[in-house]
Amino acid sequence: MGVMLQTFYWDCPREDQREFQWWNYINEQVPALAKAGFTSLWLPPVHKAANLFGPSMGYDPYDYYDLGEFDQKGGVPTWFGTRKELEKLIESAHKHKLSVIADIVINHNSGADAQELNPITGESRWTSFQPKSGKFIRNWESFHPGMYEAWDEMTFGDMPDLAHRNPYVYAEILKFTRWLIEEIRFDGFRYDFVKGFAAATIQSIQEYRYMRNCEYFRPYGVAEYWDNAANTLNWINEANR
Repeated sequence: MGVMLQTFYWDCPREDQREFQWWNYINEQVPALAKAGFTSLWLPPVHKAANLFGPSMGYDPYDYYDLGEFDQKGGVPTWFGTRKELEKLIESAHKHKLSVIADIVINHNSGADAQELNPITGESRWTSFQPKSGKFIRNWESFHPGMYEAWDEMTFGDMPDLAHRNPYVYAEILKFTRWLIEEIRFDGFRYDFVKGFAAATIQSIQEYRYMRNCEYFRPYGVAEYWDNAANTLNWINEANR
């Protein structure tokens, strides 16, 4: 058994007057949190967000591999800080026997660099993503509606939804989660808005073969699924087949 602490609240960098310094602030609290009995820290989304209306909490993902090191979407750091500061926080947490959980947003994207014509609908949409990290480049084929899925589970606002059955998208999501576990050293995932895509995607991520210190590593997983008890149970069964 353990106790997870949600290390953020909505607009916390602004409300707490710690814009671009949130990772440093949480890092300062790590010894006290460990002493208080917490066993894991749930961090907000760590990637560079679209920031279309000013700094955001990260639930509008633009560049999954920019953790605060590329000058795009308003600056170099995320609203929480730089990649180096994040890595120091994770290192400190591990020294104090705390696991660190990444909040990952893989249902939708935001902040595309250009519009493209979707030949299936005949409409132009914001689906061309050319992030400065140079990783997980996306075009209209990466999103709904597309040739890989006839329907979408559920949309989130007007942000384009990733097409998880597209082999390229599927492979890139697994590359991303491997990178978070093996290089950035996260210990698990909190999955945002899982009602928007098939539970099989979560199952694939959780059962992927991650390696750490030359040993198989299985990440912790928890999902955001708001619904009645019957539908929630059905989703849990689907994700744990």
